Amino acid sequence: MWCIKKFNELSSHDFFHIARLRIDTFIVEQQRIYPELDDWDLQAKHVYYQRDGQILAYARMFLAGVHFAFGRFVIHPTVRGTGLGDQLVKLILHYAKNHYAEYPVKIEADRRVLKFYQRHDFQIQGTPYISNGIPYVQMLYQPKKTTG
Repeated sequence: MWCIKKFNELSSHDFFHIARLRIDTFIVEQQRIYPELDDWDLQAKHVYYQRDGQILAYARMFLAGVHFAFGRFVIHPTVRGTGLGDQLVKLILHYAKNHYAEYPVKIEADRRVLKFYQRHDFQIQGTPYISNGIPYVQMLYQPKKTTG
C-alpha cells in the first residue's frame, strides 16, 4: 500500500521502519557517515510503500525554495530490481504535477544512479560535486514533449 504523510501523521511504528531502512541502507550498507535524520524530515511529505508492516520503498519530498525536490530515495534490498523504484518516481512526479505544477522538479542525485533518473526524464544540471564525501549531481526533471 502506498502512503503519503506529513511527519506528524506518521505513526511511531512507521517512522521507526522508515528510519531503519534509511540507516540500514545509507549508513550501514553504503558506509556513509553523515547525519541521516535532519530538519527536512520535519517539513517533508513522506511517501512510502508498506506491505505486512514493512517499509519496502521510501522517499521524502518537499518544496525547497523555488523548486520541488525529493530525496532519501531508497528501496529495500529484497525488492530492488522489481520496478518498485520506478513506481515510486512516477508517484512522486504525479504528486508534484498535481500539487506543485508551477515549480520545477530538481534533485541531488548520487552519481551512481544517474541512469535510473535519466530513464525518468531527469537531465544533469551543472557539474558534479562532493557532499559529505558522496559524489552528487543536480538533476532537473524535463519531461519529453509529446506532439498531438
